[in-house]
Amino acid sequence: MEYRLALFFVSFYYLRPQDWVPGLAGMNLVQPIIGLWILVLFAYRQYQSPVPGLVRTPHDWLMLTYFAYIMWTTPDWNFAFSDIFSLVTFYALTVQSLTNWSQVYGYLRWWNAMMLAIAAIGLLSLVGVDPTGAIPLTESKYGRLSIGTWLHNNPNALGHTVVAIIPLSYFLFFWRGTVSGRFIVFPLCFLAAGACAWFTESKGAFLVGGILVVLIFVIGRHRIVQISAIVLAMTVGVSALSFLPRMEHMGSIQSDEGVIGRVMAWDLARTATRENATGVGYRQFRALIDWVDGTRVYHDIPKATHSSYISVGADLGIYGLALYLGLMWLALRTVAFMKTGNDLEERCRRSMVILLLANVISGWMINRGYHTEFFLLIAVSAAMHRLRLAAARPATAEADADGPVPVAGYELPAGSLIPAGAGGGMAVALPDRVFSLPGDGLAPAYPLEGGARRAAAPTVPKKKIWNRFDWIDVAAIVAATWAVLEVWDYVIGMI
Repeated sequence: MEYRLALFFVSFYYLRPQDWVPGLAGMNLVQPIIGLWILVLFAYRQYQSPVPGLVRTPHDWLMLTYFAYIMWTTPDWNFAFSDIFSLVTFYALTVQSLTNWSQVYGYLRWWNAMMLAIAAIGLLSLVGVDPTGAIPLTESKYGRLSIGTWLHNNPNALGHTVVAIIPLSYFLFFWRGTVSGRFIVFPLCFLAAGACAWFTESKGAFLVGGILVVLIFVIGRHRIVQISAIVLAMTVGVSALSFLPRMEHMGSIQSDEGVIGRVMAWDLARTATRENATGVGYRQFRALIDWVDGTRVYHDIPKATHSSYISVGADLGIYGLALYLGLMWLALRTVAFMKTGNDLEERCRRSMVILLLANVISGWMINRGYHTEFFLLIAVSAAMHRLRLAAARPATAEADADGPVPVAGYELPAGSLIPAGAGGGMAVALPDRVFSLPGDGLAPAYPLEGGARRAAAPTVPKKKIWNRFDWIDVAAIVAATWAVLEVWDYVIGMI
């Protein structure tokens, strides 16, 4: 039940029915979802976390620290608590609801399906099927595709979301996948995402999409393939981008009025970080610029930063920015260096690398630092980290009175003899899937469609699994914060 609630929440986040479904407008549905989810976990939970407890990984500790820091630095305690508490709660609930690898895999497939649904809603609006009110919104954006939800009501946001479908679908369906996954599902995902991104005419989305496609040939590939992919991307790929809508003006970026206004907002945000080491407060920064148009001067024009890093840096200061980057680093460290034991785990690992890097790159062009998506990404990575910790634990537990101690994410083969319980004797172990419905999140006794081909047996890493902050984490966070500030200053000085 808790797993299905996790899937439902991803649907709720992306589709946002309260923005366009009659009767739901203005309703606060977040609190009822949280209440129901907590009730299910406490009273009707089906599967325990592979590593029980709320704060058991570096991700959990840093998320708690991030929450405490925001509450400590905010001037508006009530607003900050009501907003950030919900986000951190959804992080914790998602971590507790993903308890085996088949659930992680199903969650990522559902995530991909919801982004595909967003692309479909956008494309359908072009032919007159418009449940969200996208047509007038697109017309107001000079023909650049948008849809009528708060999350995707501008073409840049929509474009950055849908371009991630292409590499994610590749690893979920094409890479070592079935015939239908390779030649039916993946091509359909590719065409839908590509068409939707094309009509958004988002230059940032095209750049991110190009980088993510190159990463398909970099992640987990032979060194020669990696080098060849990067060389081709720097030569042929850069030239190919110029044929996409609005990309012919990329060479004149320094004279682009939109870019100039954005950099002016970046300059004001940088000043805020210098004057306030802890920032101006959670979601408190507002950039008001003066704009000269011919002989007229317009004062105090609101201008968005269009960057997660800039927004978080201005709101929370350098220390808050470091915590934000630290969460991203911990997630990347988990999935980028994870040693997997079968194709299902490797598929999940590569998919998460893509989603995390998509968020990292898009963070320079759109502002989603406080969006639920960021917290869900960290949550899935933390859940995967717990699964590796559980697999690495020594098998010293003994069977209790009700049967054997299960290994997290795996099940006994059918026909195994196990103790029958307090009465003694032996019994035949039947797989749980015999008594379950498809999609209930149980670990499969056989490979899923497009899933693992190697045996999904528990794998115990040779080295002890990292689960504490160390000097590598500190160095990486400091380096990431320094790099963001350097890029920030460079862009301001360049324009």
